[in-house]
Amino acid sequence: MNVMFADELLERRRDSAATAVVDLETGEQVSYRTLARRVQALTDLLTGLGVGRGGSVAMVMDKSAASVAVMWATLRLGARYVPLDESLPAARIALMLGTCAPTATLVQPCYRELIDGVPAGAVVTVGAGRVDTGTGWDPVAETEPRPAGRSGRSPDDHAYVVFTSGSTGSPKGVVISHRSMCSLLTGVQETVGFEDGMRFLNVAPLFFDASVVDLWSTFLVGGSVHLMPRLRMPTQITRAIEEWRITDALLVPSVIRMLVGRFSDAGRRDLGSLRRLWFGGESCPVSVLEAFAALVPGLRYVHGYGPTETTHSATLFLTDAPGKHGEEFLPIGHPLPAVDVLVVDDELRPVDDGETGELLIGGPQVMVGYCGEPERTARSVVELPAGAGGRYYRSGDYVCRRREDGALVFLGRRDDALKINGNLVHLSEVEAATLAVGWVTDCCAVPVAHPLTGRAITLFVLGRQDGDTGPREEELRRELALRLPEYMLPARIEFLADGDVSLTPSGKLDRARLRTVADASGKGTESS
Repeated sequence: MNVMFADELLERRRDSAATAVVDLETGEQVSYRTLARRVQALTDLLTGLGVGRGGSVAMVMDKSAASVAVMWATLRLGARYVPLDESLPAARIALMLGTCAPTATLVQPCYRELIDGVPAGAVVTVGAGRVDTGTGWDPVAETEPRPAGRSGRSPDDHAYVVFTSGSTGSPKGVVISHRSMCSLLTGVQETVGFEDGMRFLNVAPLFFDASVVDLWSTFLVGGSVHLMPRLRMPTQITRAIEEWRITDALLVPSVIRMLVGRFSDAGRRDLGSLRRLWFGGESCPVSVLEAFAALVPGLRYVHGYGPTETTHSATLFLTDAPGKHGEEFLPIGHPLPAVDVLVVDDELRPVDDGETGELLIGGPQVMVGYCGEPERTARSVVELPAGAGGRYYRSGDYVCRRREDGALVFLGRRDDALKINGNLVHLSEVEAATLAVGWVTDCCAVPVAHPLTGRAITLFVLGRQDGDTGPREEELRRELALRLPEYMLPARIEFLADGDVSLTPSGKLDRARLRTVADASGKGTESS
């Protein structure tokens, strides 16, 4: 089913009584017909506030059916939706709003203080009627749906902006077009295949690009999306699968590891409805997947790979038996139908099959660019005549091509990035936030192994020597919590004196030695 605009998916089913969204926190079930009526009411409200083609609508909201309505109404108006993490420090929210310059911002009353004094366009408080702070929106208000006007619109119009960690110390707003989004949906459908009655468990937050696959792939076939609350435990996930007869779930490997580690007796729950387990965002050992397969036999495993800049999944690897491939980690697979991949050397020249190189990703799924940052975009997206030609995103990942079947094998990062619980983290951003603390003179963030999340950060700090280590650590953690999301905070902080560690010839901390120290001590595996 080819689509040009993501919002077409609702219009095609606006008279359907089938369930579109289930809010697992409240138990609310919303049909496609009801959702279409709510979207029309919000569309009318946003139109009156000046939202239209080329605009932006920011969301500072909990995940809910109302959030889905905001996304759909925004797309119908030719604007782009910008979901923001409501748990972030106010300073980071302000930075993101300044970057995307929203025409309007929808916010729940409990998060209103996060945007006070910040340019956020027309502020709409999620709640019935007008409120003292501006316009109010009743998320259950309905209006008879009308056909969407798409005259003058282009598939290259922006669909959404998702913020991800930035190597320069500030988050990057990744702009994705309708063309990119629809290429992903049709490519995944063609590669994996979906069926009527699909019930997808959405665990990822809406500000995380994995939610694009959860929601829109399901809406493509008229299935139902089941929204998992943000605070989730293994019992919540297994209970939801059993009670709602979930067919598909996309989980980061750390969550799969948690399920296996805490539910060796998961057979007490009937998880037989599950047909596919999707995973990605970080490496997942085959041994973990085999352990899960012993608990829930008969699954198809869908390993997705793709930076946010390539609309979530650029390649897929499908298997019914993870252990049969004889490898510690599964390959990242083959590109989706419209995606072109190149493996290149440092001069961006293609390498021979079987050789190692950086993965470049081309085709319609490549982002429009970084919001308001053309220079950063130019460094990440290059024009090449090789392959299919055109724009290619430099992934920064080293891969090699398997000789047997051409599947790509992930080998590691080219830069300082890593994944923690599926979130992309640039160590340099952690360091930039640390160096912003006045008494810190130097620092080094080091990735280490962690028994629950797979990866964590140990932060070495060189700075003020007075006072006890305890109070200094508490002060630094308070400062970092104001600047960084929770998943980027270090698991352990080590304070150094000038004589504690060798310096490089340039006088900086010896990062190679610190990595060795962190790995040898094993202290980075402890939780703070």
